[in-house]
Amino acid sequence: MKNDKLRVQASTGIGHWPLVIGHWSGVTHSSLCRAWLIGVHLWLFALFVFAALAGAQEVQVTATVGSDVVGVEDNFQLTVTVTGKDSGQAETPRLPRLRGLQVVSGPSVSTQFQWINGVSSQSKGFIYVLLPEKEGQITIDPIEVTVGGKIFKTQPMSVRVIPGSHGPRRSFDPFGEDIFRAPRSAPADNLFVAAELDRSSAYPGQQVTLAYHLYTQVGVTGLQIKESPPLTGFWVEDIPVGPSPTATRRTVNGKEYLDYVIKKQALFPNTPGKLKIAPSTFAVSVKLAGDLLGLFGQSETVYKKTREIILDVKPFPSQDRPADFSNAVGSFSLTSSLDKTEAATGDAVGLHVNLAGRGNLKTIADLPLPPMPDFTIYSSKRAENVRPVEGDIIGGEKSWEYVIVPKAPGRQKIPSFSFSFFDPEQGRYRILTAPPLELHVVRGSNAADAVTGLSGAGKQSLTRQASDINFIKLSANDLETRSDPIYRSAWFYVLAGVPLLFNIGAFLYQRERSRETGDAVLARSRRARRTALARLKNAEKSGRGEPRKFYDETALALSGYLTGKFNLPAIAMTGDMLEKTLAEHSLNPDTVREILACLQECDFGRFVSASASKEKMQQLAARVRQLIDALERL
Repeated sequence: MKNDKLRVQASTGIGHWPLVIGHWSGVTHSSLCRAWLIGVHLWLFALFVFAALAGAQEVQVTATVGSDVVGVEDNFQLTVTVTGKDSGQAETPRLPRLRGLQVVSGPSVSTQFQWINGVSSQSKGFIYVLLPEKEGQITIDPIEVTVGGKIFKTQPMSVRVIPGSHGPRRSFDPFGEDIFRAPRSAPADNLFVAAELDRSSAYPGQQVTLAYHLYTQVGVTGLQIKESPPLTGFWVEDIPVGPSPTATRRTVNGKEYLDYVIKKQALFPNTPGKLKIAPSTFAVSVKLAGDLLGLFGQSETVYKKTREIILDVKPFPSQDRPADFSNAVGSFSLTSSLDKTEAATGDAVGLHVNLAGRGNLKTIADLPLPPMPDFTIYSSKRAENVRPVEGDIIGGEKSWEYVIVPKAPGRQKIPSFSFSFFDPEQGRYRILTAPPLELHVVRGSNAADAVTGLSGAGKQSLTRQASDINFIKLSANDLETRSDPIYRSAWFYVLAGVPLLFNIGAFLYQRERSRETGDAVLARSRRARRTALARLKNAEKSGRGEPRKFYDETALALSGYLTGKFNLPAIAMTGDMLEKTLAEHSLNPDTVREILACLQECDFGRFVSASASKEKMQQLAARVRQLIDALERL
């Protein structure tokens, strides 16, 4: 046909479908090609979307542990993983009761998103760090996780806990990611903590010293008491371990360790029987050898737990037990005295009783006095000073001051009295007797005083004792009102001079501010003391409940003052460079040593903050304040 409007050509298309390309007049071949390419791209895009939707996973919740065999001294990870398109909506897992396991940290949360070969996947993980509390097979019950309003549960798991440590050593892979890293030992192999008693048996009230030791073969950068259960059945007194405990070398199971005593307590059992000291958990930051050249050190926190200790508390012997025995235990001495040997009836006389020695004086009740019919006895005033007196042995003094008033003249006697206690070192009861005291009493001037037992000073008639105070005038006839002119008043000149003084002060203040603005070093130096004292005050407030924060703030106060006072860079505040820099400013060598000692004590205080005493922190704050005042006078 001559006027063909349409020519049709068949060709092999995709698959077995014919592809027909029509050509009308006015439509070019290139336009048809572009349309064909767009169609192909749309078809491929639909294919990818279909594959992605088909590959979208349903929500799955799984739980895994780092190892199914762990040592009782090791911590391990429990990971709860949520996968699927709604994993981002997963809430924090609800852990079941973990019998035999302790959660020491977590959960830490991580999320992942992947697109591989057109298929997307996402997941959310919750990581816990657990510490075994006992040996044997431990079951972790199903863990519940809520995702998008629906509750999912994991499968139960079991972990076998074996004695000691099961931390594997990481082998050195020369073709691994970090070819410069040397092989290192797991921290669990290189350190442990232990609670030790100085005796295995005791009597009620007898001191037993509990010491917590850190045994390590690696560098430790920090230590914190994570959990310290209450010591049920004991009266507890803390024993200071000092700001810088020294390390001793000890061999345990054929391995040599550095032994640090990190905490001490004096325990006084209350009752006989088997008393348990529950395990305590410590978080230890360990510095690991990171590479062959020692350039990339790493730090890792491991959790260590002490073992349970059982103390055998024996009952008191029943043989030869004194009738007035009140459960006092230790070794004591007893003294008594009067503050005067002569008095009149109605006069107050002080009777002092003092008990001193080794033992828990805080639990000793007031000593009963013998009957004294010729005296009126008033309530006592008690004082005590309990402290370590011989090494770690708790002792001190406890005193009572009684007020006694004689009622009859003559040679009056205060009878002797006794105090009984149990001496655990000798294993027997002992009785202390205070000797009788004698008071010579004369009849008082006022007979009524002998009955009331009070002195008559408050009943004396009004007499003139001195000429500097006159009696009040009862008549005002000779008084008249008189006033001076205002210009003769001192206040007139004070008020007149206030504006002038204000202007002078404003001028001097503005000049000083301009000077500081133009001299940044001067301004920094002048602000150093004010800023340091503010930090120190904040540190003292923190020391009441956060010892670690106290040492952090105190170190910042002193180092910040030094950088501001002497215009030092922050890099100059480390090690030998600080000592050299301070010496260049012509500081006294003793002052330099004191600065370094205070900074070192702050560093160590962060390491053993749990055992820091309030007294030590107050002393350190006072030393830093004295240093700042001394440097300000330079």
